[in-house]
Amino acid sequence: MRKGYTSPGIDFSANADKPLRANMHYLQTRFPYILIVPQAVTEDLLEHHLESLGVKVERGRSMTGFTESGSGIRATIEEQAGGSFEIEARYLLGADGPHSTTRHALGIPFEGSSYGWTAFLGDCTIEGHHAEGGTEQHSNDRGLAFIVPFDDGSHRIVTIDEKYQGGEKRSDLTLEELQESISAILEKPVKLSHPKWLTRWGTSLRLAPKYRSGRAFIAGDAAHTHSPAGGQGMNTGIQDAFNLGWKLALVANGTAPEALLESFEKERQPIGQTILRTSDILLRSLRLQQPFLRKLREILFLIFIPLPAVQKKLASNLSGLGVRYKTGEGELAGARIPDLELMTAGHDIMRLYELLRFPGYTLLLFIDPKEAQSAKAEIERIARLADDRLQVFVILDNGLPELHDFAPAQTLVDYRGDFTTRIGERTGRVLLVRPDAYGAFDLDGLDSAAVTARLGKWKLAKQA
Repeated sequence: MRKGYTSPGIDFSANADKPLRANMHYLQTRFPYILIVPQAVTEDLLEHHLESLGVKVERGRSMTGFTESGSGIRATIEEQAGGSFEIEARYLLGADGPHSTTRHALGIPFEGSSYGWTAFLGDCTIEGHHAEGGTEQHSNDRGLAFIVPFDDGSHRIVTIDEKYQGGEKRSDLTLEELQESISAILEKPVKLSHPKWLTRWGTSLRLAPKYRSGRAFIAGDAAHTHSPAGGQGMNTGIQDAFNLGWKLALVANGTAPEALLESFEKERQPIGQTILRTSDILLRSLRLQQPFLRKLREILFLIFIPLPAVQKKLASNLSGLGVRYKTGEGELAGARIPDLELMTAGHDIMRLYELLRFPGYTLLLFIDPKEAQSAKAEIERIARLADDRLQVFVILDNGLPELHDFAPAQTLVDYRGDFTTRIGERTGRVLLVRPDAYGAFDLDGLDSAAVTARLGKWKLAKQA
């Protein structure tokens, strides 16, 4: 937060003076906005966090190949300075970009095609145009432009300019070319200076049909590349990695069966398909050339984007919080469980996402105080299902948690109604939450036998 600034949403208008935003303010998250921060800063923050965990990023080294045995992977690493060495590991994740060495070595196709357009991109200072409020979008006969101001006074400028399509394929870009392009699309002269980065670039619409082969996996741009429209690239790659990360951790620690890893491809590959389709449709709609179609697009955007239902759908999809997996049983199975603020018997405030740092699954029993008394025996049997793979919490919809002891389960109270308003007001409910905050199953009734049976499907069952 201290390294960037917030924007309320993403602009879809042709004229930034009259923005049509997909507003993020109503999302169920502590961070209901877009955070504008340079990519280099994001990478630096992530790298420092890795170092705080004892993991060092090693630069100037490349994996050139690997072999797999029944028990692991042996990878060959070449150093930029010369020489090579080998690494042995149980698993390999290739998050190595669209030209992935891992994907090629596995023989996994990268199905799709390249876009025919070339974009200009530059980080520089702009004079003659004032950009504020986050993402700005402009379009006219010349093409499409995005402008994102950074808090150091520089701007990220991206144009897809019809004048420069179909020419010589090269990566270098001059400041004069970018200045001419953005001036034409803004329809006013501007001056660019102090460039930090200038490049031409293009992308493809491609998807790997599988994300795994044996002990090797692919994720991020190695598994899918798509249009930049909607800003889906970084979040989608991070979600790939997190989905696989917690599963690898449990399997590597011996607290989950190897079969859990099969769900990575089943869950994330369909998400990749959806991202490719939606980002492509969005970009094509923004690049319409015919004046009549552009005018029709603007009219439709003016009518539909402000509608509350459309706002909610756009914000949910573009933020990545609307991702849902086809897994589990019950209303919330496969859905993201929003963060909740709960209170302990000692009047301490605890967030659900803090509780989910536990290296396993979390079972939530949402009950009212009367149920806590009448169903005490069943609640205690469910509470005793807790072990090193499963933590259990009893959440009262009101009342005094200190009056109810269901050890080893901790009793909390939904003191401000987060569970009631964000998940549902039905009490007598049992919800299993995965380490990535997605629902595994959602069950009505405090029935220890039924809960044990469903935990068995997740390989978490033990005798109560």
